[in-house]
Amino acid sequence: MAIFRPRPRRRWRNPLSRTKAFLIALVIFLLLSIQTLVFLQHRLEPTLLILATQKAEQLAKEAITDAVTKRISQQGVDFNQIVKIEKNKEGQIQAYQFNYKEYARIVGETTSRVQNKLQEFETEKVDRTIPLGLATGNAFLAQMGPNLPVTFVPIGSVKTKLETELKEAGINMVLATVYIFVEVDLRIVIPFATDEQTVTTKIPITHSLIIGDVPQYLYNNPEGKPDVPRAPMEGADDTP
Repeated sequence: MAIFRPRPRRRWRNPLSRTKAFLIALVIFLLLSIQTLVFLQHRLEPTLLILATQKAEQLAKEAITDAVTKRISQQGVDFNQIVKIEKNKEGQIQAYQFNYKEYARIVGETTSRVQNKLQEFETEKVDRTIPLGLATGNAFLAQMGPNLPVTFVPIGSVKTKLETELKEAGINMVLATVYIFVEVDLRIVIPFATDEQTVTTKIPITHSLIIGDVPQYLYNNPEGKPDVPRAPMEGADDTP
């Protein structure tokens, strides 16, 4: 005769407390968030750096142009004080060169103004952010945030120089323009990434219409160096 034995009751484990469930959900959320951020960083970082570089270059050029134009408007620039033109007895242009005293003064003042402007620029209330959605390339998401801050600081000193450009303006007429070149190296910083960029700006500061025959070799002398070759003048001795 079979003996009936009652089955042992199963013991149910106590359900997770709300605190433990919350902590587990929080850990999972944090892990997923970190994984998503790492993924976005690797996918969007190159695009974000390009956008940040463009933004920094635009703002830096605005600061440089503002500094140069204010200097010109306040003090003015006279072409004849910057450039000396040498002519022969027939009035033909033989050479031209910068007045280096005036050259040094303009370059020094401009460099100082640009450096000060870039330093002041950091404290001004200017939009130096780019929306994260812009990096997706989607027009619908382009203006969606969050906005990422873009910081840029000059590296080293500002490089400034003057150059001239000659263009034919008619028969025996040449338009001579003096440009100021400003070059600055920037370190661009965004969250999780940094890059370096060289910004160069070319701004015309004065010009003059030169009447007379201009030798061809002068067209390739943008810095107006005094040692440019001169066409031999009539009656000159060609022997060394």
